[in-house]
Order: sequence, then C-alpha cells, then structure tokens
Amino acid sequence: MGKKRILKLGLFIGLGLLFIAVSGFGLLYYQVQGKFDLDTEKYPHHIGYLSPENPDFSKDFKRCSDRLPIGFYHSTAPHIYKNGKPTFRKYVQERYNSEGFTDSGYLNLRFLIDCEGDLGDLEVNELDNDMQVIDLDDAMVEQLVGLTMQPENWANLERKEPRDLYMYIIFKLEHGKVVEILP
Repeated sequence: MGKKRILKLGLFIGLGLLFIAVSGFGLLYYQVQGKFDLDTEKYPHHIGYLSPENPDFSKDFKRCSDRLPIGFYHSTAPHIYKNGKPTFRKYVQERYNSEGFTDSGYLNLRFLIDCEGDLGDLEVNELDNDMQVIDLDDAMVEQLVGLTMQPENWANLERKEPRDLYMYIIFKLEHGKVVEILP
C-alpha cells in the first residue's frame, strides 16, 4: 500500500470516530439538558385522547382495547380510507349541499374506528380562521359530520390484535363551501 492510501484510510477512520464521538455527545447532551419538561398537569393525556366528558362523545360505542389507539395523523395513510382519500373527497363533494351556508373556518372531527369497523367517540371542534373556538352553522356541521361518519368511507382493517384506530378530519370552509379536507 502506498503512503497516500494509508493517509486516506487514516483520515476516513479519524473522521468516522470524530462523527461517532460528536453524535454520542449530542445525544447525551439532549438526554441531560436538551429535553423540554413535560407539563403533565397541563397536558395529562396522549395525542389522540378523546375525553368521555365531551358532549359529542358517543354513548354506545365500545372500544376493542384499553391500549392507545393507532393514530393516523396524515392523509398518506390510504389504507384507513376505503379506496383512498380521493374517494372520500369525491364522496363529500358529491353529497355536500352548501346552499344557504355562509360560515368560514375549520370543522375538526376526531373519532375512533373500532376493530369491527364501527365509528364512535366523536369529538367536534368548530374554529374560525384564527383557530379560535366559534359556533358554526349547526345544519352545516350536522351535514358534514353525517357524511364523514358513514361506515362506507372507512376501511375495516385486518389486524393481528384488536386495536382501535384514531382518525381526524379537518374541513376548511369558506363561505359555507368545503375548500379543503385536511390532513
């Protein structure tokens, strides 16, 4: 082997060891100093927690498991929508009648799908464009909730163990029209 090759090899090994040392130090620093304290008094529950004290909470819905539901926080989870999110969007567009509605804001629906494919534990949040709680037109909200909570929109997933699925839908509304379905 030539001197250049040995020098290159030594340089790569040295850089590799330096990278490992810096990464280890960074991880150690994060574990000791960098983490934010979790305020369990202010935030006692996990993401996706649905409170049974909420008035929208389904009364007869039975969960399959006491374990945390499996959460879907993005629309790239096509297996939760029956035939994908574009099919759901088309379903809503074809059936939603916006005549007479003038409200703008966001309608956030959070719910669970149990291991049998039943929907429940619905929570409805009505927000303005600044994400402040408001009261949207009740007929408009009922119509969108009714369209969303149809079992034919949601896949009945085969799972190895019985687990509930957590899902949320946000309708962006402008002058009563659905302009976007998030996420």
